[in-house]
Amino acid sequence: MKTWVIGRGGLLGRSVEQILASLTQVFVPNQKFDWSDSSRAKSQLATECQSFISSVADDNWTIYWCAGRGTLNSTPDQMHEENVVFESFLQALESNLSVSAKQKGTIFFASSAGAVYGGSKNPPFTELTQPIPMTSYGDAKIHQEALLRDFATKHGIRVLVGRISNVYGARQDLAKNQGLISTICFSVLRRQPLNLFVPLETSRNYIYVEDAAKCIVAHAQKIAMTAKNSSFAVKLVVAQENLTIGSILNIAKSVLRTRPLVTVSTNKHGSSQPQSLIFKSVVDTELDNKSTTGFSVGMKKVMTDLQASFLASGWQRSN
Repeated sequence: MKTWVIGRGGLLGRSVEQILASLTQVFVPNQKFDWSDSSRAKSQLATECQSFISSVADDNWTIYWCAGRGTLNSTPDQMHEENVVFESFLQALESNLSVSAKQKGTIFFASSAGAVYGGSKNPPFTELTQPIPMTSYGDAKIHQEALLRDFATKHGIRVLVGRISNVYGARQDLAKNQGLISTICFSVLRRQPLNLFVPLETSRNYIYVEDAAKCIVAHAQKIAMTAKNSSFAVKLVVAQENLTIGSILNIAKSVLRTRPLVTVSTNKHGSSQPQSLIFKSVVDTELDNKSTTGFSVGMKKVMTDLQASFLASGWQRSN
């Protein structure tokens, strides 16, 4: 099995690739993708698609798409650019795949549970819930999922969409203005107040990155080995419990041995997400990792990583 993780430099992609390294032959591109320049990213993807397919030969293959710069606050124009880049990737893949290679291929796509179910009704939300996005980011994810459904039908490739909740872990990109757990730890380490723009009663689902990666790889491998050609499946990649922001702050006080300084403000983007996003997977749950990382343990790992980063480089808001 040959595998390629697109977005291997990000929090999720890095963890997925680490797991795959002991299970498959991992393709490493010759260049680092410049996601800030859509024209260049399209050119780079086209080149590396050709290299990857050439390396596959007659083997089975899986591509894990874990890339993307978008967030819930991204503008329609920003998400349009992401759609264009993703469409160009599928076009490059299509132009390089032979008929026989298509029959041996699987694509995993990292979607966002919070984005696609933002306006959905009657939680807990499952794989069977009708997605109702409320942001440009959510619209883009649904659009990209639809492109993959058509791609699977047209070419016989197997597709697994992972609708993932809030992933957290060490070395999260704080510059994207997301990642509550990392931000809490960072604010405690810096002894600076944390500005929250949602009520403390807000409920969210947080999954540790290694748990998410293990779940993704397990389900993608099952699809690759057992699913029929042209199959399209959706899997929620979520933690077993949902937490309120208030309970997270209480856990932080216990784990970090200090009370985070918090201010709660009104956010102009606050209406884009409901107060409660509660998820529960009902598809292939026997494959889900039962030995998950406890939330307190995960937060401690994040803090330990930030402390090590501080000792190495000082007060820099970077990963």
